[in-house]
Amino acid sequence: MPGITGIITKQVSGNEKNKVDAMLKCMLHESFYTHGTYQSQKNGLFVGFCALEKSFADCMPIFNENKNIVLFLTGETYHDLSDTNALLQRGHNFSSQDATRLVHMYEEEGENLFNNLNGWFNGILLDLRSSNIILFNDRFGIRRIYYYESKDCFAFSSEAKSLLKAFPELREISFRSVGEVLTRDCVLQNRTYFPQINLLPPGSAWTFHQGNLKKKVYFDPAKLENQPILPKEQFVEKLEETFIHILPRYFSTGKVGLGVTGGLDTRVIMACLNPDPGTLPCYTWGGTYRDIFDVRFAPKVAAACGQTHTVFRLDDKQLLKEYPHNVEKVAYISDGLESTDLTDVLYFNRLARDIASVRMTGKYGSQVIKGIFGFPARPPYRNLINQDFVQYLDMADKTTAELEKKHRLTLLLQGAIPWWWNSIVTLESSQIEIRSPFLDNDFLKLLYQAPPLDSKFGVKFELDLIAKTKPELMRIPTTGTYGGNASWPIPTIVKNSINLLMILDKIYIRERLPYNMTHVVARLDKLLISPLHLDHLIMGFADFRRYRKWFRDELSTYLQDILLDEKTLNRPYWNKSILKKILDDHIHGRGTYLREIRKVLQLELTHRVLLEKI
Repeated sequence: MPGITGIITKQVSGNEKNKVDAMLKCMLHESFYTHGTYQSQKNGLFVGFCALEKSFADCMPIFNENKNIVLFLTGETYHDLSDTNALLQRGHNFSSQDATRLVHMYEEEGENLFNNLNGWFNGILLDLRSSNIILFNDRFGIRRIYYYESKDCFAFSSEAKSLLKAFPELREISFRSVGEVLTRDCVLQNRTYFPQINLLPPGSAWTFHQGNLKKKVYFDPAKLENQPILPKEQFVEKLEETFIHILPRYFSTGKVGLGVTGGLDTRVIMACLNPDPGTLPCYTWGGTYRDIFDVRFAPKVAAACGQTHTVFRLDDKQLLKEYPHNVEKVAYISDGLESTDLTDVLYFNRLARDIASVRMTGKYGSQVIKGIFGFPARPPYRNLINQDFVQYLDMADKTTAELEKKHRLTLLLQGAIPWWWNSIVTLESSQIEIRSPFLDNDFLKLLYQAPPLDSKFGVKFELDLIAKTKPELMRIPTTGTYGGNASWPIPTIVKNSINLLMILDKIYIRERLPYNMTHVVARLDKLLISPLHLDHLIMGFADFRRYRKWFRDELSTYLQDILLDEKTLNRPYWNKSILKKILDDHIHGRGTYLREIRKVLQLELTHRVLLEKI
């Protein structure tokens, strides 16, 4: 993923540049990255940087006019046009289309700048006037900074693998972190897979001065949590006004394309923005098995708004052919954090980049407005785990129980999103800039003032806002079975049909089902549904990914080669005989063990790609 890496040292040893070169090389995943290095030996600072070509951060190193402030940035920040113009009018010289404005904001605001920035970012700033070096990130820690402190230096990077490359002594794995990945699909708190590598805490601005480090947190979520609660009517009115007001911030720089789905989050963006015809290219992705509902509904949304639309179709056969290579690439880019059933993310976002350099999404809308947390426990069957290792799963449960005592929105923003959602954002950002208005500072500040709301508030809020700003979009159904025809709600017969098809597909492809149905479905599929091709009649409307079946059939040989290898079987996590049985039962249709297989494969690739091959 494009980002920054480097070393801050008290005493220059002479090999810092070679280390930074090696660290940077680990991050150059694509030919369309720009990159370079910078050093200030006097201040003990050695930096490597890379950026997507023509992106917001593709202007590094960033200097002020006097060249006594230099900045390196990952990600983006968002500002109102009026603020940008005001800065220009005060005599500063910068481009309104990239990150060059930030050094001038720092000139005027000093360290207050960090709390005023809006977006997903991290960076390092050298103030030559004071010899201060400031390492900082966004208030939620969405853009990661990994760091390692030794007696000789402080090393940092947007990707953990850079530190593993430059400091071989870090190549060990934390059993506690593995236990958390097995239960929650991510490492919790500010820790990583690697016990000597940590994450810069959310909202940090750490200052290095003449070898001394002052660790400062500039953002305290308690200030948002303790705001007065608003009356419901006032809250809804202000939330609508705020959402409409902030949207232009996210379309003011770069060429933007909208990844449209069949849901409400992208639709409300389109409705409230109401772009001029032909100015916002749209696209949706699907597979070759069948057109999912996203592919059926999204083009109608684009057409109703006068925008072009492209459907990117994943060739299932090609995906399966290239899976062994791509799944290793996913493990490498995501530092072992992404699941092994999302290898298509790189492919689709690369295609989206050909349309526009920025991908606008509805990401996190359902989380912050509708309360869909997306952070449940997903443990494997306990009998798969080596008895000596079970304690680390129990430890993860205890850690989670403590975390869940926090304010729910804060836990989402400084926990679930930077920990659990980070892996897919990392993959996406390796190909294209990702934006979403739903984590805007002003919007979130207001959400902390919400009165008690019922579970349907988020859906109603978006539907009402669409009806007010672009009512013609209400005639198009959604994957949540809202809208459709000339009125809302959707007529019962159509709504029930969409619901049924969505449910049937989820039953068919899900890794775990309630009411002890998980293995029953696997047996029915192997004995009846697949042989008679009944799946082609009513399946394939919810998701184009079909890994439960692919792991059983097309990818079974690959899985056997990797998971039955003695190296894998002898890892300290697994009950060897149960792992063999689980894989055999899944391949022969006696059960569904998608969750167990993807987790074993993910951890094995983490060992092989990041600890053994790097």
